[in-house]
Amino acid sequence: MAEMLALAALSANPDRFHLIDVRDAEDYAAAHVAGAVHIPLSDLEARRDKLPPGTKPVTICGKGGGRSAEGADMLCNLGRPDALWLEGGTTGWLAQNT
Repeated sequence: MAEMLALAALSANPDRFHLIDVRDAEDYAAAHVAGAVHIPLSDLEARRDKLPPGTKPVTICGKGGGRSAEGADMLCNLGRPDALWLEGGTTGWLAQNT
């Protein structure tokens, strides 16, 4: 099971992580974490080879939990045991950064 990344850890060293918003296109367009790429959860497995080496993948959803944890678990099972999911998701990040 993938581990959670605390919002404070992301803020302290953002270049260490590759942020992946796993929500649908409408949610991503409405608001997303700065620097996050959009890869819907349903496309994550097919696009896993496009994740850059040298950074830890961090999946993000709206509130931090369900879809992001599922995405990080998927990446762990597909050979990226360093995958994490973001505490609080987009909602938590926005609360601290707007």
